[in-house]
Amino acid sequence: MSTPGMVLNLAKKEAFSTAQNAADWFIKKGIEFYIEKEAASYLGQQKRGATYQQLREKADYIIVFGGDGTFLHTSHHFIGSGVPLLGINIGQLGFLTDIETEELEKALHMVNQKKYKIEHRMMIKAEHFRNGEKIEKNYALNDYVVNRSPDSRMVKIKLHINDELVNRFRSDGLIISTPTGSTAYSLSAGGPIINPRQVRAILITPICPHNLHMRPMVISGNEKICIEIEGDSGSIFGTVDGHDNSELMSGDKIYIEAADREISIIKLPDRTFYTILKEKMNLA
Repeated sequence: MSTPGMVLNLAKKEAFSTAQNAADWFIKKGIEFYIEKEAASYLGQQKRGATYQQLREKADYIIVFGGDGTFLHTSHHFIGSGVPLLGINIGQLGFLTDIETEELEKALHMVNQKKYKIEHRMMIKAEHFRNGEKIEKNYALNDYVVNRSPDSRMVKIKLHINDELVNRFRSDGLIISTPTGSTAYSLSAGGPIINPRQVRAILITPICPHNLHMRPMVISGNEKICIEIEGDSGSIFGTVDGHDNSELMSGDKIYIEAADREISIIKLPDRTFYTILKEKMNLA
């Protein structure tokens, strides 16, 4: 019998009541489970508390109670572990946390009966270089974003693909996205939607470019990108999955490519990518 672990968004009250319902279900079924240590204290389940490292070692899968932001934050603790994540939506759209709270018991039953599929989602690796020295490396499930502060000038960027200069432009920033991230920030900036279950690609989406010829691009997952920051535009930052801001300076280079690590996600068989797309965006 599989052993679940649970991770909660501590800022959302509904996450606690929904997680308590899941805990009650597991206890009723005689299923051993663990809860992220801090959340376990709030739920009065200290004996079942576990650190993220312990969850990686002891849990067969992780249930995330929150929105897509919670899912992204949690996913970084399980990169390359093979431990799959199941998202319960306590947020807004919920493309990653696509199971609604009223579907919780059905989802738990299906997972317990092993009636699900595991998707292995592509990630990207971003390496930040300054003066020829690598100063940071990050992995992103959704996107790596170059953006500026509101009081800064437009960012000057040189974009290389496979060591070839493709464009030189000014903009408010640039989004490098995975197919999973194509329904996130990139979509808001005018990027296309890519089915992450079928397509392995990297999406390049400029943010308000001051260049009529700079438009979103979809390139192969085997290609390599280099973003070079030019000029002194003020406060510029590189952001990974909406977290982990790092300051960028003139001359900095960010090399981005498909990572050699993946995130595993549990998907129920009655949910296709297009089913979720229609539900979340009120299409058709």
